[in-house]
Amino acid sequence: MVTLTDVAAAAGVSTATVSHVINQTRHVAPSTVERVRRAIRDTGYHRNPHARALRTATTESVGFVASDIANPFSTAVMRGIAAALRQARYTMLVANADESPALEREIVDTLTRQRVDGLIVALTAESSDSDIAHIASRGLPVVLIDRAVPLAVDQVLVENTESVAVLVGEMLDLGHRRIAIVAGKEHHSTTMERVEGWRLAHRQRGLTPDEALISSGAVDADDARLATARLLGLADPPTAFFSASNVISLGVLRGLMEAGLSVPDQISFAAFDDLEWADLLGTPITCLAQPTFELGQSAVALLLRRLADPNAEYRTLRLPPEPCHRKSITVPRTGGAPA
Repeated sequence: MVTLTDVAAAAGVSTATVSHVINQTRHVAPSTVERVRRAIRDTGYHRNPHARALRTATTESVGFVASDIANPFSTAVMRGIAAALRQARYTMLVANADESPALEREIVDTLTRQRVDGLIVALTAESSDSDIAHIASRGLPVVLIDRAVPLAVDQVLVENTESVAVLVGEMLDLGHRRIAIVAGKEHHSTTMERVEGWRLAHRQRGLTPDEALISSGAVDADDARLATARLLGLADPPTAFFSASNVISLGVLRGLMEAGLSVPDQISFAAFDDLEWADLLGTPITCLAQPTFELGQSAVALLLRRLADPNAEYRTLRLPPEPCHRKSITVPRTGGAPA
């Protein structure tokens, strides 16, 4: 095995100089840096992370637990995490909980045993309060993404209520009075906040929202498709739909298609989350695009802050989504006349 001493001999410098070049712990003349780097390449030297971990009590690695790696939200957030960790010279270990709280617990325990320096977790749809408490009790710095929890832990979230109120309000201002909302799990903070935004838009205009137009509990696209069919079957059906997430949007759009309704000619539609594939429908979708890359970067910033100061005050960051005004909402085609 090539050692630091071998590199130093090949470069004609001390082992301390080689260490300073590798770890960037002291200024070294550029010509010497180049000589050391050339010696590293020529000798094939690789740092031993396990030996370094024993010396420094850190592994320079962070675990990211994705709720569902197949969800575009998870992969987009992961890009932001990876970029920020790379800049900070940390390695990212990625694990997929596959929307299983039991697997999520197992992964967190495994990463803890592997001595990662910290965890960034996008919770599964079914994670209970006890599951979340288990994650927070592992003795590692933890940052949670996407769901607000009442625990002493750093969190990075999206602003939901006001942004939804603005977008739903735009549909109300166009004359819609029957706007259905299809959302996820009832007890999730994101679901509750986005539904509250729907209600707030009505209250701000002196309107009383019809609670029958709320459908929550969808965990996948098929749930959302069935919810859409049920809402369209109401005696006074909606003239517009608002979807609370990208997966739900897929189901709602399928439900509208199966009902023979085109967007926006026969029904208006808007969503929380941008839809990269929506241009295939021929109608660009008006939405609230989540700042996924920035969510990942902010999560890393909070984690590094916690690593630098374990006693720092816990923080919850709220990042605003970006309104994307396109062509999927218009004046109601049937009913929904302005009050």
